[in-house]
Amino acid sequence: MFSRDTVVRFTIEAFCLAVVSVVIVVLGILATNSNEYERLQNNYYQNFNQVLAASSYQPVQSTLIAGYSGINGVYEGLDAEGNPLGFVLEVEVVDHQTGYPLNLIVGVDYNTAELTGLTRAPNDPRTSAITDEQIAIIAEQTRGYQIPVAYGVEVLDPDQENSDQLRLTGLNDGIYYAQTLSADRSGYIDYVEMSIENGIITMVQWDAFNTDMNIKNRRQSSLDGVYEVQGLNWASQSYILCHALMDVQNPDLLAMKSDGTTDIIDGVTINIRTFCNLCIECIENSRAGFDKDMYFAGLQEIVDGLFSGDFESLGVVNDDGYIVFSFDGYPGVFLAEDGTSLNVRQRVTGDMANYSDFDSTSGNGGEELTTGNVGSEDGVRTGDTTYDADSVDGIPMSEIKTYIEGIDGHIMITADIVSAINTAYRFLKDYLNWMA
Repeated sequence: MFSRDTVVRFTIEAFCLAVVSVVIVVLGILATNSNEYERLQNNYYQNFNQVLAASSYQPVQSTLIAGYSGINGVYEGLDAEGNPLGFVLEVEVVDHQTGYPLNLIVGVDYNTAELTGLTRAPNDPRTSAITDEQIAIIAEQTRGYQIPVAYGVEVLDPDQENSDQLRLTGLNDGIYYAQTLSADRSGYIDYVEMSIENGIITMVQWDAFNTDMNIKNRRQSSLDGVYEVQGLNWASQSYILCHALMDVQNPDLLAMKSDGTTDIIDGVTINIRTFCNLCIECIENSRAGFDKDMYFAGLQEIVDGLFSGDFESLGVVNDDGYIVFSFDGYPGVFLAEDGTSLNVRQRVTGDMANYSDFDSTSGNGGEELTTGNVGSEDGVRTGDTTYDADSVDGIPMSEIKTYIEGIDGHIMITADIVSAINTAYRFLKDYLNWMA
């Protein structure tokens, strides 16, 4: 028989042993969990830190993810105190050139909705033809800017135009440019840049820079809410208008009325007179073979006649390389001896030939279509044709916050990569109940 003291001692020892065992098991579980957590965090850090720097990353648990096409995973980035910094989204899009998937990782700031990073996902099968370098170009153009995104210079593929495409005659291929010679009341100098391939207008950009180089261009100022117009923001209206011109290939068919407006392009309420005039000058320059480089050289020659020094030394070249100079104080520079107004090409070449016949012909050599003159009181109507206010990836133009140039010569690749960014935007808008 064991004594009572012995039984008590055994009981205490057994209890202590049980407690120690439980502690060891708990500590083991905690250590295992801690190791697993650290392993996960290390994995997240390696995959996500380049698009969103954070102290930790937590998977977002939402039924919205499973039913959202293109979203493979969503993670919230947190700082050291556990405060949200932003989101990392694993997005899958289709490379329309190959039909294969492209998996990207998109980072978005929590407070500003700015893109913090964009890169190929580690698990991407690399069957897509889109390269890391092309992804990096879009990342560079979008990082630090609000989403959603559109490529502000819309480009058409001339090889995909049908044979009945109406086009202007006599166009020479190349890049053409024209800008207003005097600043408007807000200090803006408008410009249009136009690309022509195979006789078809394939790219049009309309924007304006300011004589005060501390002020952003008009497109960005409108997106920032600094430059306001009636209806959609100016950047969206410019985008729609450029697209409409490429659709009809003829500034006459934009139906500009005597007050400078048009009523056949949905969403466009701004005065389009300056745009039409600059488009006409670009077309005339194309027919005369006076390309963008010649235009810039011509401006340099004109300024050389007024001042001593080149554009750079005069401080009239902005960060984008455009010549920011208003000839308000030199009205006689662009007047011929008979008082006729001259443009840059006419001023430097003396070529006064008429290049302003804007009759169109069909692409297959069909009958000519006489369209009338820009600026007629009632404009020009093409049946009941109107142009819808466009959308990008199903996102209304009124929601677009950032416009980019995209990848030169690769508009479809640009569209595919931008689609991943906009897919992230649409998910976050639904998940966070963002207001447009």
